[in-house]
Amino acid sequence: MGIEALARPVPREHRELLREMLARLPEFADRLARLLSEQDEFYRQVEAVDPGELRQVCRANLERALTALAEGHGLAIDAARKTGLTQARQGIPLPAVLRAFRIGGTFVYEGLLELAGPEFLNPTRTIEINSYVWKAIDLYSDALTTAYEEVAAEPSHANARLLDDLLRGRLAGQADMEAAARELGLPTAGMFVAAVTERVEPDEHDSVEALLRARRWRSAWRPGGEAGLVAIDRIEDVRRLREVLGSLPLAAGMSKPFTGFPDVPDALHRARIARRSLPAGTAGVVVFGDSPVTTLVAAAPGMARDVVRSALAGVLALPGAERKVLLDTLLAWFAGHGSAKEAADRLFVHPNTVRYRLRRVQELTKRDLTDPVDIGELYVALESVRLEPEPV
Repeated sequence: MGIEALARPVPREHRELLREMLARLPEFADRLARLLSEQDEFYRQVEAVDPGELRQVCRANLERALTALAEGHGLAIDAARKTGLTQARQGIPLPAVLRAFRIGGTFVYEGLLELAGPEFLNPTRTIEINSYVWKAIDLYSDALTTAYEEVAAEPSHANARLLDDLLRGRLAGQADMEAAARELGLPTAGMFVAAVTERVEPDEHDSVEALLRARRWRSAWRPGGEAGLVAIDRIEDVRRLREVLGSLPLAAGMSKPFTGFPDVPDALHRARIARRSLPAGTAGVVVFGDSPVTTLVAAAPGMARDVVRSALAGVLALPGAERKVLLDTLLAWFAGHGSAKEAADRLFVHPNTVRYRLRRVQELTKRDLTDPVDIGELYVALESVRLEPEPV
């Protein structure tokens, strides 16, 4: 299978099927994510730790591959190589990635047959689709393997793998953990904070690790600065660390301080939950437990979405503009400790306008804003919507 296989475009009738799959991309991305989490242990853990991340990855990869093929560009091998470099540096096991590509390839093949329908298919077309998909899987697998070999040859990769072992709890004994800490430039005892960051907008700032190093803090980060450990001397350092991270265009989550390397995986998990306590695309820093209700919603977003949001179903069913007005009013009312006047001051409207809108919320939700139980349900539901807004 030579380089000519890369350039050969997909037949026109097959490109129509690819465009149809692209038109239903969210649906197919969700289905692929479920399939991966069911069939691969690594991706099952990804789904458990960070619900939604796997769907985003599936959607991005499907969109890139299907778009290239539908537009007649052939296979995006360079994109597969870049994906491999990123995943290798993040410590994602190569067998899991290759297995995911095989599962994904089979899924695309079956999806194309599903979209084609019996009137389109004949043995020749079925063989053509099957052949092209498996050529793609082979070529992508070669590109991924090459990328992993490149990363393995990088001098910094050994430290990245060591940090990943520490973050994931793969080091069995205290001696191994302390040896890893020394190799990573961390103290072997004391207090630590786990942090997870996500860049909100492109910028020219130094990396998080470089910024902390300039302030004489010892830390170790995965390549790209997505997750790391920071050594602190005292509890007060949490506030200072928060200020430093808050100076960058980042969405960041931090664990509470802890001692002992065996606690690292749990601390990292809590930092991820704290990160999810910020709405998507919003810069800021959250420490795990800052807001107990928000922390609970971020820790179980699926349950919050499927169960708790029923309290706001009537409001969420409204047209976008009307829905936003009522949700913003309810949010301002909670922020104003249940005072219509304080909510009105925040919204720059008359208090009677706030009272009218709140009565509308009560009618649509069948909840009473004088009943503590109903108020609690609405607050949890509102936090769920704030963190993961309904599409307008």
